[in-house]
Amino acid sequence: SGHDLRALWDHTREAATEPGSTRGLPIPVACHIVKKLAEGLDHAHRKRDSKGRPLGIIHRDVSPQNVLISYDGDLKIIDFGIAKAANRIVKTQTGILKGKFAYMAPEQARGEPIDHRSDIFAIGVVLYELLTGERAFKGDTDFVLLEKVRRVDVVPARDLRPDLPRELERIMMKAL
Repeated sequence: SGHDLRALWDHTREAATEPGSTRGLPIPVACHIVKKLAEGLDHAHRKRDSKGRPLGIIHRDVSPQNVLISYDGDLKIIDFGIAKAANRIVKTQTGILKGKFAYMAPEQARGEPIDHRSDIFAIGVVLYELLTGERAFKGDTDFVLLEKVRRVDVVPARDLRPDLPRELERIMMKAL
């Protein structure tokens, strides 16, 4: 029992409209959530078959909607439905984008080959949104949104949340 991370983020955004409130989640909470998300994805990325060969799993759809948080604080990553594994027989058709555009890595948005770093990019997007209370990438159309993703065109996080430690912003931008 619990909620997905998008519901928590939406609640935080609504609360940010109250006088004296801070944008985004409290920094320790956002960092804890992203740490657990990174640990779960690292587990998937390092997964091996029964003969010890890497499976090459890449989630490809990391987003707040696919992160569940229980009332006890446990975190689960769901919807590996479009996950890519190196040993899959069926390959994705060239030029077909899978996943939510606002969380895609630039190479994924360009239709180029991807690896685990694409999921790390998405973790950076999630962290940005949790800390700033704003979407990292916005666009009036899918084309405009994808262009912003391809260029990693984001408002500096400290412009939206001045209390954000510079080192944390540096880590987040490295993921992006």
